[in-house]
Amino acid sequence: METILFFSTCFLLYALASGSSFKELIYPNFTASNLQFVEGSGSFFYSHNGTFKAAIFNPGTQQSNFYLCVIHVASNTIIWSANRDSPISNSGQMMLTTEGIAIADRYGIPKWSTPPLRSAVYALLLAETGNLVLLDHFNSSLWESFHNPTDTIVMGQYLPVGAFLSSSVSNDDLSMGDYRFIITGSDAILQWNGQTYWKLSMETKAYTNSNYVAEYMTVNRTGLFLFSRNGSVVVIQVNLSPSDFRIAQLGASGQFIVRSFSNGDWETEFLGPVDSCQIPFICGSIGLCNGDSTSNTPTCSCPLDFHGGSQNTSGCVPNDSSFSLPHACDSADKDTQSNLSDFSYLTLGEGIGYFATEFNTPVKFGVNLSVCQDFCTGDCLCLGVFYENSSGSCYALEKELGSVIWSNSIEDDMLAYIKALVQTSPTPSNGNNNVDDQGQNFPLAALVLLPFTGCFLVVAFGFLWWRRQRLFKSHELKLRQRNSLSSRDLENFFIPGLPKKFNHSLDHNNSAGGQSILSSGSGLVYFPLFALEMHEQGRYLELADPRLEGRVTSEDVEKLVRIALCCAHEEPALRPSMASVVGMLEGGISLGKPRLESLNFLRFIGRRFTEASTIEEEKQQSVIILYPQADTSPISITSGSRACLSYISSQQVSGPR
Repeated sequence: METILFFSTCFLLYALASGSSFKELIYPNFTASNLQFVEGSGSFFYSHNGTFKAAIFNPGTQQSNFYLCVIHVASNTIIWSANRDSPISNSGQMMLTTEGIAIADRYGIPKWSTPPLRSAVYALLLAETGNLVLLDHFNSSLWESFHNPTDTIVMGQYLPVGAFLSSSVSNDDLSMGDYRFIITGSDAILQWNGQTYWKLSMETKAYTNSNYVAEYMTVNRTGLFLFSRNGSVVVIQVNLSPSDFRIAQLGASGQFIVRSFSNGDWETEFLGPVDSCQIPFICGSIGLCNGDSTSNTPTCSCPLDFHGGSQNTSGCVPNDSSFSLPHACDSADKDTQSNLSDFSYLTLGEGIGYFATEFNTPVKFGVNLSVCQDFCTGDCLCLGVFYENSSGSCYALEKELGSVIWSNSIEDDMLAYIKALVQTSPTPSNGNNNVDDQGQNFPLAALVLLPFTGCFLVVAFGFLWWRRQRLFKSHELKLRQRNSLSSRDLENFFIPGLPKKFNHSLDHNNSAGGQSILSSGSGLVYFPLFALEMHEQGRYLELADPRLEGRVTSEDVEKLVRIALCCAHEEPALRPSMASVVGMLEGGISLGKPRLESLNFLRFIGRRFTEASTIEEEKQQSVIILYPQADTSPISITSGSRACLSYISSQQVSGPR
């Protein structure tokens, strides 16, 4: 028994090391790469009867892009690919784990994986239909390739409403292209960049049997069908000859093709659109496709006044290099538009058609050509217009410019115009006269304005230099005056917060008792103290600038004075916050009431400056009155004590200035 187990284990290890392929089922912790299974061209997994295989495969002759593919063995045709937009190299790996399938490049960087699953993976099955299925321990499906189609469906596979096939860029590049085959509730349609260019119901081979809402499309032995009501009602059918293997595919060129395989050959049974010139980008942007060609290969050229673009671009561009073709804006930037005068319209001549005019409705009816073009000029999504003379219908060419169609059957009544951007800078001519031409083309306005602008700048800089020197000298003079400032100079030189000259002559007692500081007759008044006295007496208008007479009310001044006095409280805790100040100014909070006992320091500060002025102007005054606290009687201080009034102890907080 141990000998049998030993040989079985050795055989399994040999199979893994030599890259032998597997049939029908593989289990987690399995890895595969093209390099590992190079003898079988990357094939590592076959269905039960060998009809289909899974491989790390490189289509065509290229050797750089490899994909996890399901391939029909007899025809070597890819019917499904996993990492179509993220190819790997031949050493990249496909890994099967209990969490699903994952694909990584040679450095282990993830490129593709199945979505999160509801339970652990038990096995990977490749069915005889070509369906790649992840199974759980109860053999229930966790994920299927049939539910995630690429560009092909096979017999037994359903394409439900809302699902679509997407074309490949080319036969060698499986990346997603610009064409879509979409199932709707009533039809199957082809689209290019969101613009419809073909419908299944248009074809003479397609029969519409009912008006039920379609549910899915499928191909079987007898044809192509669009079903409703769980497959019991046929909405549209295309009857074909019986076949054991048939596929429906959206080709890289943009055509929908139904083919059957027998006796080693493919037979095309159904094609849409039949006319290759109806494929939107068959000849590139503004390429002219000859619709009268009897062969399936179209004849491409350029319209009048256009020529072929560079090797890096497909299609045609204007012959006149002063014109360029604009790009459509994003829908989010639709309001962004160049200057309307920068656009012109280039005609494509007569007998020109476009695929979208058969499926789109006109943007305007019964208008003239200029209105049609103005609409396109104002819409950055619009790249050109088709105008029908007889009806005045205006068709807009939006988002992308495809190929145009020439045919004798197209009525001359339809006129085509392409929007072009006019280049603002002229292209210099070649030859020896290039320099002379540039001098002759130099704007006359520039010849006149440049000397004038130069003179103006010289004068302006000279004036600024003179002004700076004058301000500098004035600043020096003010500094010298400040260093020798006397008490009399205070009448002509004022610093905020210091005493100021007022034309007031008050002779009365204030509310706190004692003689008013204004009765000294000096004319020098400390403004905060003056504001405090006017607040006590309710005479707010006397604080306003005389130039504001008639434009300010007593209530306005009262609001500002009361707020300012509250902010000047000696105790910081009594001062309102900045939010409260804003609320009082805006009227959202009631005005605060200044506390006189917390404002008496203003009387001390004001008295100090008034005292100095009094000594200067009234040499014989021997007594001054000091404003005491609000709840005490006035105190008389003799001239011998004046030195004490100009001193505030370092232990006493002076409060805000």
